[in-house]
Amino acid sequence: MRKMLYMACILILLAGCSIRTPEIHGVVLDAETKQPVENAWIGASLELTTKTGGVNAHSALSLDKPHTRTDKQGRFVIPSKNINKPSFPFGFGTEVLAFGVGASTVDDKGGGVKYFGGYYRRDFGKGDGELSDILKKRKADLTIYIKHTERNESEYFHHLQSLYNYCITGRFSVEVPAVKEGCDAWELDYVIKKHERYLERYSDILEKRGYSTALDQLADLYERDSDFEMAIAIFQKSIDLMKKRGLLKFEVWQKNKAGIEHRINMLQQKRQERQN
Repeated sequence: MRKMLYMACILILLAGCSIRTPEIHGVVLDAETKQPVENAWIGASLELTTKTGGVNAHSALSLDKPHTRTDKQGRFVIPSKNINKPSFPFGFGTEVLAFGVGASTVDDKGGGVKYFGGYYRRDFGKGDGELSDILKKRKADLTIYIKHTERNESEYFHHLQSLYNYCITGRFSVEVPAVKEGCDAWELDYVIKKHERYLERYSDILEKRGYSTALDQLADLYERDSDFEMAIAIFQKSIDLMKKRGLLKFEVWQKNKAGIEHRINMLQQKRQERQN
């Protein structure tokens, strides 16, 4: 009998087990007007920690289908997903820390719901509910209220970095799996507009600084959109900003300028090839 119980335990360890998330049927509403919000970008993730030889390895798994956004009624659907936990000897126990669904718009509104478990619940409170309750459901209906998101310059730039990384790599940060080929046309337009809002809002700060990575990123995004004229104009604006601030008397900025001029030459060649 003991031998049978021992073998059963070994099989369970080797096989691991899975986590099933509910099918989410959601709606996004404006917090002030209570009206549905169309074209809100939806993201959902499951945060895990796995014990691996005395070290806790944290990970975030994307749950939403690529390019999920709301329809005219503000509605969206995220399918249920089964996630296999790492089995022995790769993992010595996996704990779900949090499950969240968020929504954001190009005009800087955002919001979401999040369910906490484990030490997240102890440290940060219950959030929008108990994690164990939401994971027991086969289907869940969620309402997300969004409102204007306040960010300072540094926070907004960090937000831009996340969006830019997604367009280039298919990942916002460490989420897996990556979205193949990154953002689609709608998302590319969204990320371009976000960069333009940042550059307009913080133009005084950027002029004092004399340089902005966001300008170079915006040029990259326009090139990805095959708008070579705008990409060249943005790169030239980056050089003009360095000149205005007097940075080009330093060797490091001269090298930076040379790199940007090389990119401009490449874009001019692409423009010429397309015209031919």
